[in-house]
Amino acid sequence: KPIVSSVEDSILDVVQSLANKRGDAALITGKSGGLSGIITDKDVTRRVIAKHVDPSTTSVSKVMTPNPTCVSMTDSAMEALSMMIENRFRHLPVTDDNGSVVGLLDIGKCLNDAISKLEKSQKKSTSAAEEAVKQMANLQGAGGAQAAAMQMLLGPLMSQAFGNQSSPTLRSLLAGKPSSVVSAETSLRDTAVLMAETQKAALVVDDGELVGLVSFKDMMSRGLAKELRLELTDVTSIMTPNPEAVSPDITVLEALQMMHESKFLTLPVCEEDGAVVGIVDVMDLVYGSGGAEGWRSIFDSAMDVEDDISVSSYGSRGSRRSRNSRNSKAMSSRSLATGISHKAGLVKPMSAVTETRDERPVSKLRPKKPIVSSV
Repeated sequence: KPIVSSVEDSILDVVQSLANKRGDAALITGKSGGLSGIITDKDVTRRVIAKHVDPSTTSVSKVMTPNPTCVSMTDSAMEALSMMIENRFRHLPVTDDNGSVVGLLDIGKCLNDAISKLEKSQKKSTSAAEEAVKQMANLQGAGGAQAAAMQMLLGPLMSQAFGNQSSPTLRSLLAGKPSSVVSAETSLRDTAVLMAETQKAALVVDDGELVGLVSFKDMMSRGLAKELRLELTDVTSIMTPNPEAVSPDITVLEALQMMHESKFLTLPVCEEDGAVVGIVDVMDLVYGSGGAEGWRSIFDSAMDVEDDISVSSYGSRGSRRSRNSRNSKAMSSRSLATGISHKAGLVKPMSAVTETRDERPVSKLRPKKPIVSSV
């Protein structure tokens, strides 16, 4: 869950609070209670660990993203999603009509929720689709059946994203892009520097074999929050061991299906002989399938599904499976009891949306409710 902290808190205080709550983003408020900034696990890796900033003596205000863009609960949900995708915002603060901060949108959770709604809605449709999937299962096996199910679910909606062409492969998506590959003996500090340069999670390779994955959240919660000696600690001490990898020849749609089914945020990509090709995250897949315009029809269709169809929350531990997240339900947005407000001029609210047929509000996306830090 996201947390709320003060600009007067140290980086270490904020990071340890996030680790305790298993969060990956903190909303930072000023002395008057107004929203002053936001800091994420990626910011911590890039601006603190990689830059040799002392987290115990430095205020979080020095490294946060100041005056973040935000949306209100009554703004257009589609415009909020488009804003996140177009600007590569994984997180977006949400306020109520009075300006109180009531939640945080996470693009990964929004995507997972949308697919979950469409899947559950499809189960109520005709048996013809089910029979087609069974036929695909006979031809392709269980894995092929899963991919076929996702293709039947999203294929028609994604046709506009690809211009009626086939879904691109991960190989084409990763072509020419850098990857964060480190050895098992690499220090946490050096790993963070590489992650900051590539803006990707790190893949740990030993004797040519993929042995681990280090996400930005791992670096923050398992490394910095525990006050490990970053120059002297090997990356193996915080990595997720033996992450599941996929072939570079699977399509973006198949990778999306796997991320959704397993609640992954990232997927290592390896050749059949184990050679590492790279790593993809949820934003890579969104951009690889048409960006904001390509996903508009999918989110649009998901929000047409009745609200009583519950959805599972999105995992946040890189490519590690989260059994708890499979059974938990997405939280409904509720206002914060403390009523944190943003002052005019400090926060940049989304401009008024021109009236269209889509008047569905941000509240339908069920933003995560932040927790006030006890630091």
